[in-house]
Formats: sequence, structure tokens, C-alpha cells
Amino acid sequence: MAGAQPGVHALQLKPVCVSDSLKKGTKFVKWDDDSTIVTPIILRSDPQGFFFYWTDQNKETELLDLSLVKDARCGKHAKAPKDPKLRELLDVGNIGRLEHRMITVVYGPDLVNISYLNLVAFQEEVAKEWTNEVFSLATNLLAQNMSRDAFLEKAYTKLKLQVTPEGRIPLKNIYRLFSADRKRVETALEACSLPSSRKQKADDAVKTGQSCGKTPPHFNLHFNQQNRMIELVYYCPFIRCFGVGKI
Repeated sequence: MAGAQPGVHALQLKPVCVSDSLKKGTKFVKWDDDSTIVTPIILRSDPQGFFFYWTDQNKETELLDLSLVKDARCGKHAKAPKDPKLRELLDVGNIGRLEHRMITVVYGPDLVNISYLNLVAFQEEVAKEWTNEVFSLATNLLAQNMSRDAFLEKAYTKLKLQVTPEGRIPLKNIYRLFSADRKRVETALEACSLPSSRKQKADDAVKTGQSCGKTPPHFNLHFNQQNRMIELVYYCPFIRCFGVGKI
């Protein structure tokens, strides 16, 4: 059409912002379809919005990578328990209708291989707030296209969230995080005089844990473009700041 102006679409990229309620944590009840056991948890998010994490009954921290979240549903759109006994357990001592307090987080590496995190809040307002916050964090364009440094910080955050009760990083978590080349990880640990499965026994690793006092945690990791993996380079070993626990 003559005189038509080209359309301009401006997309405003908003930085990741985690609300205080997600940082402090909120009480939920976690349930699964294949079990009649309900688990009270306190669900939290790290300040950067990389993970949701909670502690189970075995005192082990479980993580959910928010980059894997595909959808967050609440109310009538969330999954409902089919077992009457399970439904009765979830509905005891709570305020409001159960259907309005339910949350389902859909996550997975793609849209075919998906899993579900089923939660029940104690109040309807809490369920709506968390659903909106989860969906906002999962669909943030800046979070989906992070820089190299942000990915390194994410790896560092994952190690920090899964520490022992003494505040030490277990060796097994380091090997899991950098599972592409275990030998290289062992070599890096040995170069820093830190415990490794080749050099020391698991029982000796606890005694070797050190602390850097009031010095803030610092790390330096190097990204190897050729091998498409993260390589540990300890110019200032960040693991030493927290100590290393046994496997």
C-alpha cells in the first residue's frame, strides 16, 4: 500500500528478578502419582534464579533447573491426585479448596520427555504467586540466552546449594558437574592440593577441608571451546573457600 510505514517491533528484555518470597522460601507439600506419601518441603530459589531447591527427609538437597521448566500451572489446570487416600492427605488441615491450591511444574529437556513436580500450597494466593513467578523466570529471554560468565556462575551456584551439613562441597558433586572428563577434574584437584579419589581416600577428604575465613568465595573457570565443556582452572581455588567433604 502506498505510503505505508514499516512496522517496528521493539522487544524489551527484562533482567531476571527473583522476588523476596522465592528467596526466603515457602512451605509446600510435595506429592507423586506413583506414591501415597506426601512430603512437606520448603521450596526456595537462589538469588540469580538459576534453580529451585528443597531438602528432603534424608537431608539431601534436590534441585530443579529453571531452564528446563516448560510450563507452570495452578488451579484447575494443575494435575490432581487420583488416589482418594492421597487426596485426603493433601486436604487435611488446609484452608481453601484443594483444587485452587495445587501447582504443577512441567519440566524436561524437550517437549516430549517431560516430568512433573506436583505441589500443594497452604493458601490460594501463594499458589498463584508462585505459578506466575516460576513461569516468568522460565520464559525470561535473557535467562534463556545467558553469557559464558553466567553459565560459570550457574555451575558455581549449583555446587554451593548442594553442600554437606558442615558446609563442604562433596567430591561426588564436582565429578557429576564435570562428568565429561573425570581425569581432568582429578588432575585439577591434585594441582590445588585438594582431595581427589586418586590421591586420597574418601575418609581423609573431610579432614582436608579448609576455609578461607572472611574472604569472599572466588572462583575462576575456563571454557574450552574445542571440547565444548567447562574445564577447571584453579587460579584461585573456589572449592577451598568451603572445604571439600567426603564422597
